[in-house]
Amino acid sequence: MRIQALAKAAMDLVFPQVRCLCCDEPREINKDQPLCEACMASLEGLRIKDTSCPNCLSPKTSGQSCAYCADGGMAGLERAYAPYAYKDEARKLIMALKFGPVLLAAKPLAMEMALCISGVRFDALVPVPLHKDRQRERGMNQSEELCKLIEEYTGLPVLLALSKKRKTKRQSDLPKHLRHDNVKDAFEATMDVLGLDIVLVDDVRTTGSTARECAKALKEAGAASVSLLTAAVAGGGRHDELA
Repeated sequence: MRIQALAKAAMDLVFPQVRCLCCDEPREINKDQPLCEACMASLEGLRIKDTSCPNCLSPKTSGQSCAYCADGGMAGLERAYAPYAYKDEARKLIMALKFGPVLLAAKPLAMEMALCISGVRFDALVPVPLHKDRQRERGMNQSEELCKLIEEYTGLPVLLALSKKRKTKRQSDLPKHLRHDNVKDAFEATMDVLGLDIVLVDDVRTTGSTARECAKALKEAGAASVSLLTAAVAGGGRHDELA
C-alpha cells in the first residue's frame, strides 16, 4: 500500500490531476463543481425525502404529526429549508468547507440551497455567527461563505446581523440534551432588523438549538419572521443521526 501511495504521489507531481473532494478520484476540471460524476450522482440520492415534515424537514410517518415540531423544535422559526440529508457526500462536502477550509465545497451546496428558497419572498440572508476566537482559528465562517454565494444566486443581501457574545463548546461534542443550555443566550443582534423576513443560514441543522437561539435574538431586534436554510439536516428524511 505504501508503494502504491508513493507511486500515486509521484504521478501527481509529474501529471497533476484535479481530484474529487469526496472520493479523491480524478475528475473533470470544473471551477464550480468539486465532485466527480459518481459522487454527484450519490449526492443527488441524499435529497430530503418528500415524506419528511414540510415545516421542519424531519422524518415522520405518513399521516402522523411531526414529533420534532410538536416538541418545539421550530420555536421562533417559520420554516426550515435544506436540500440534503447529512451523510455521505453531503457530510464530506460540509466537513471540507468547515474544517478544510476548502471554499470550492461551498459552491454546489449554495446553489442547491438557493434553489430551495427560490420563489419565496425574503428580505435578507443572515449567517449564523462564530465566536471571534473560533473564526480566527478557522480563518473564515462557513455560514458567511455560503451566504456570499447564495446572495449571488438570489440577489438577497447578506446582513451580518448577529454576533456570538460568548464562547461555547462545540455542539457536535455534546449529547443532545446539553446542546440547548450550551448556546442559551449566546447570540445577540448587532443591528435593527425591524419588519424584515429573514433567512438564517447555517451549514447543518442537528437539534436546532443554535437556530432557535439565533431566531430569538433576531425577533428581539424586530424581525417579522425568521426561516432557517441549511445545506443539510441530520435525519433529513432518512432517520440518520449526526455522526
